[in-house]
Amino acid sequence: MKTRILTLFVSTLLFQCAFAQYPLDSASTFSIELTTELCTVLPSYETAYKEVIDQEKGVRHISANGIPNHETGVFPNAGNPNTIRPQSQKYTVPLNPKIAERQTPGMGTSFGILFSGVELDPFTAEFFEGVNGTNHNWNITTLTSSVNLGLDCNNGHVQPSGKYHYHGTPNAYLEELSLDGSEMVKLGYAADGFPIYYKYGYDDQGNLIEMKSGYRLKTGERPGDGKSAPNGTYDGLYFQDYEYVEAASLLDACNGRWGKTPENEREYYYVITDNFPSSPICFSGTPSNDFRIGGGNAQRQDPRGGRGRQANGRNDKGHPGLEEMMQRADLNHDNQLSRSEVRGPLKDTFDQVDTDKNGFLSIEEMRKAGPPSGRPGRRP
Repeated sequence: MKTRILTLFVSTLLFQCAFAQYPLDSASTFSIELTTELCTVLPSYETAYKEVIDQEKGVRHISANGIPNHETGVFPNAGNPNTIRPQSQKYTVPLNPKIAERQTPGMGTSFGILFSGVELDPFTAEFFEGVNGTNHNWNITTLTSSVNLGLDCNNGHVQPSGKYHYHGTPNAYLEELSLDGSEMVKLGYAADGFPIYYKYGYDDQGNLIEMKSGYRLKTGERPGDGKSAPNGTYDGLYFQDYEYVEAASLLDACNGRWGKTPENEREYYYVITDNFPSSPICFSGTPSNDFRIGGGNAQRQDPRGGRGRQANGRNDKGHPGLEEMMQRADLNHDNQLSRSEVRGPLKDTFDQVDTDKNGFLSIEEMRKAGPPSGRPGRRP
């Protein structure tokens, strides 16, 4: 055991040195709980998690009731007035998932289900509120010291429906598994069927190391005017305050990678990290609609009460809305579309829609431009 721990320490040190030019962001308001001190309550209901494998159809059927198999914080609390209650959750994911042609942004979809019976859902129903209403381009993070959403030691809290869910590292669950960093441990499945592991994984040399995401805080000032969009220094309050730096991590923009796992010599898997965003925020495969927040046109619930946003970003006829299309096309998650990210008729009108002539299209510019001529109600 001492040899394994020493090997892990040396490997982790080498990994940290290799990426030393990309230090953690000291100016960020990112805040994540990494102890179990805030969790002292055993759930009032029994947990339920079940899998049924259908080899003929090549799918995995999962059912869970959202009740964790570990201790939680006290709910209701000052930042979260809700009580944990059982849910009826059923999912179907592929046994042999495939990498899709394009990454799919995770907003509007729970990222996955863990063996603890609880969903992993990084996004929130909190956005910048401007003089003209809500600006859905700027989503407030849960893991920030700037907003109190009543998170417990599992970086989780409860929706008004009673649904308990994680936004980041589930510490009490990890404690139940007795994780000590000496092995890779699978925690559950993503909505696209790929496995989810905690932060320890093998590098390309076969060393077990602590993985960290490649997201870093942007430098400079936000482009908004403080009225219709946020201004001020990028400080980590919004998801859009961060950008992915490929050279800073072994993980891709979805916190995933190809590599060795306890089950396969080489497979794609996702990683929950202790740095931003902790939970992966996009999919490399095709997510199952069973993980859509609320389903259909239901709304993500504000954990502090209220209705929140339309969960799947679609219009009242159920077709993809502008926000969802923007998220799908925005491959580098910088909240704007470059010419290379645009497809269809919009590619032909790019210069006319780009009214500020900065070489990128914002959602405001596309909204003002309206649907492309000859394709009513649609946007490529």
